[in-house]
Amino acid sequence: MNGSSRSHAQQSQPPNGFTPLPDAMGLLWDAIPLGLCLLAPDHRIVFANRIAARLLRRSSADCVGKVCSDLIGQPLELNNSLHSTGVLKFQADQAVASAEDQACDAAEAPAFTVIEWEQLRLSGIPSVSTLLTLRDISRECELEQDRDRLATVAEESPYPIVEIDRNGNILYVNPAMVEVLCRFGYDPNGKPDILPDNLPALVATCLLEGRTLTSQEVVRGEACYSWTLCPVPSNQLVRAYGIDLGEVHATHRALNATADHLRESNRQLDQALQQAQAAARAKSSFLAMITHELRTPMNGVIGMASLLLDTSLTEEQRSFTQTIQQCGEAQLSLINDVLECSKIEAGKLELETLDFQLRTTVEDVLSQFAERAQRKGLEITGLVHAAVPNALRGDPGRLRQVLTNFVGNAVKFTEQGEVTLQAFLESDTPAGVLIKFEVTDSGIGISEEVQRRLFQAFTQADSSTTRKYGGTGLGLAISKQLVELMGGTVGLRSKSGEGTTFWCTALFQKQAVCSPAIVPSAELSGRRILIVDDNESNRTILHHLVSGWGMHDGQARNATEAMDMLEEAAAKGEPYDAAVLDMLMPGKDGLQLAQDIRAHQHGAGVRLVVLTSLIQPGHAERARRAGFTAYLTKPVRHDQLQGCLRVVFGLQHKAPTAAVGTGKGQPISPTLITRHTLAEQSPRPRILVAEDNVVNQKLAVRMLDRLGYQPDVVSNGQEAVTAFERESYAAIIMDCQMPTMDGYEATRLIRAQEERPDASRTRAHIPIIALTANALPGDRERCKAAGMDDYVTKPVKTDDLGIILQRWAPTKTAVDVPPPAPARDLSKTDARVFDAGAMLANIGGDAELFDQLIRLFLDRHGIMMTEIESAIGQADAAALERAAHSLKGTAGNLCAPDVVLLASQLEASGRLGTLTEAPGLLVRLDRTVQELVAVLSRQINPTDPQ
Repeated sequence: MNGSSRSHAQQSQPPNGFTPLPDAMGLLWDAIPLGLCLLAPDHRIVFANRIAARLLRRSSADCVGKVCSDLIGQPLELNNSLHSTGVLKFQADQAVASAEDQACDAAEAPAFTVIEWEQLRLSGIPSVSTLLTLRDISRECELEQDRDRLATVAEESPYPIVEIDRNGNILYVNPAMVEVLCRFGYDPNGKPDILPDNLPALVATCLLEGRTLTSQEVVRGEACYSWTLCPVPSNQLVRAYGIDLGEVHATHRALNATADHLRESNRQLDQALQQAQAAARAKSSFLAMITHELRTPMNGVIGMASLLLDTSLTEEQRSFTQTIQQCGEAQLSLINDVLECSKIEAGKLELETLDFQLRTTVEDVLSQFAERAQRKGLEITGLVHAAVPNALRGDPGRLRQVLTNFVGNAVKFTEQGEVTLQAFLESDTPAGVLIKFEVTDSGIGISEEVQRRLFQAFTQADSSTTRKYGGTGLGLAISKQLVELMGGTVGLRSKSGEGTTFWCTALFQKQAVCSPAIVPSAELSGRRILIVDDNESNRTILHHLVSGWGMHDGQARNATEAMDMLEEAAAKGEPYDAAVLDMLMPGKDGLQLAQDIRAHQHGAGVRLVVLTSLIQPGHAERARRAGFTAYLTKPVRHDQLQGCLRVVFGLQHKAPTAAVGTGKGQPISPTLITRHTLAEQSPRPRILVAEDNVVNQKLAVRMLDRLGYQPDVVSNGQEAVTAFERESYAAIIMDCQMPTMDGYEATRLIRAQEERPDASRTRAHIPIIALTANALPGDRERCKAAGMDDYVTKPVKTDDLGIILQRWAPTKTAVDVPPPAPARDLSKTDARVFDAGAMLANIGGDAELFDQLIRLFLDRHGIMMTEIESAIGQADAAALERAAHSLKGTAGNLCAPDVVLLASQLEASGRLGTLTEAPGLLVRLDRTVQELVAVLSRQINPTDPQ
């Protein structure tokens, strides 16, 4: 390019005879980093070096002879002064550059070109008056703009910025920092008060370590600033950036104040909760105490009314007594419901998880209301459908409570017709089985506007129902909450005057071995049976049962249809093997129909079973004479009907025959099959009784025998464990306090053996029922902790024991307790010394057992008193506790409250180890026992053989 410039310069003819520069001088001018132009007096360019030509966007040759302002495109204000300067600004595309310049600078050319010019007047050079220098300052302008822009960043920043040298001196502050300094001022040493107190040390650390220091907070009153120090090693200074955290600090203070307030509120709430819990405990204790105190006299009222009904009364007296009994039972039911509501409300109600048979539970509920339904002339039926699993795990007691409430309401509000309880399978998943229960009646029904209120406490369909039917409305509210605890829901379908269906669902687990409720029977399968009943529900339920066993059934509504079906079946060559007839039907009843069947040519081989819901004296004998083989009462149980059919068909041992008539040659008629004969043929479940007291042993054996169980007795816990290892029992009744080994330890050993696998399996769980004279609140929890399943307090009542055993070890068929012995005359006594009526009621009116227990006490009271006296004399607290506990249990069964009280006090002395008052208590106890002995002696004839 330089050679080209010189060539152009030499070829051009400078005006006014300007002598071209030598080559060496031209090269020197081209090397100068400024644009140089020599101007003639008329401002024409005489010479332009390489830089000047580039700035003017021309070649050097094109510049010579041209006026400088023409090349620039704007006036160039040159004057006659010796020296002047100026700045030119023009768009980059205004000047025309050479191809070479365009190629080199097109990519980097700025939008505007800024050129600083300077003129210098010359003399001594021919035809040259001015030296014009040109310098491109475009980049410098851009840098200045960037500098100014960056400077405004700090100046316009809303955050304070400070530059500090290594000695801690402030070099620069932005306007925001100026405002902060004006607000907070300086400390006595001249340092801005808002900067960190240890600023010199922080600056030194920042520069020495070359790292940024963050979160250096400074709090001044309500204000708070957080400083970040950044080192600038090249200038040996530190920049500090501040963030105003005043609002954050205020928020923190507000949050801390709120937290303090919350803590105080929580403290007050905790205190209120503790007070509420204390009040709840006091309420629970009060309810437990008051309900116990209310139950005791109510049980006495009900028991004495029951005993009074067994005596000779006029019709008016019997009516009055029955009213007393009914009112007492209603009052007792209300007391129980109130306590139950209180438990649920307090969240104290817990469900148990027990193995149980669903079909047995349903049938037990129905059997409770059989007599009541019979008195009202109602049909009561029930069915667990075939698909429903029978062996379940859950809380059968609570399920029974719900179903009892539903069935009880149905019977209460139904004047005629029927009540049916059915169980359906809703779903079967690995999580469990959902069972739906429906109780349907043909009663008064419920209008739609009051249905949604029914499950609220103390609510009934109509206020008049309370006056007419009684009740509090608590039962449905409790049932709803129990069902929800069991993972289900509850509801109803009803129309006024058209009956009601109450339903609920409940979730249960299946046992490891779980068969359906109705299992096909190989023995009964294929046999044909005729069902005759005017009630459709009865026919449907019997159909489900017999078809589930594999039998073929026909259904008739009356005698006429039955005879037609009998002839039709015989004509087809498929005669019926048996017929189940309802006793009470319109037109011909079951007895008349049985005689017609027996007289018919095709009916001789048909075995007849009668079902009746109305039990009257002489019915069974009339049924036998009419030709019936079996006589069963409704609601019929699954196992009962199946066992009956097996006996009827000769598949099971038959009852012995009995002669009918007195003449010689009279035919021998088989004994009629009834629920009693079926019960006698069924094996009696074996129950192990662990009890050290002889009187209590005698009582337990007699009760179990009357309830249909086979009892075995042992005297202590060690013997109970041995018996458990040797024999198989349906359940164990375990006294808690026994010598050698108590019931708690024995239960723990039994549970440990159940969990210990033998060669092939783990032993099945055996129900253990605690038996104790203690009734303190913690006793039930102690029994549960030891592994016991249920809890019975002394004195034990036959009915209460029967209910619990049916829950854990049900008998396959219902066992009727023999009717009580005729009422005996009881000597009038002080009930505090001996309550003969209560004792007789507890043992089910068994006069023989009454005498036996009294004689046993009269024989053994001396031994028990000697054991207590010996324990006190030897200061043996443990022996005193055992001996006093034994006497307390015996006296409790005899219903001798004064002896029970003193024995309890001595037992407590032994348990606490404080024997200072024991001798005085012994004297009082001896006097009270002697008084009891005298009273008991008058109750029996001592000369009677035992």
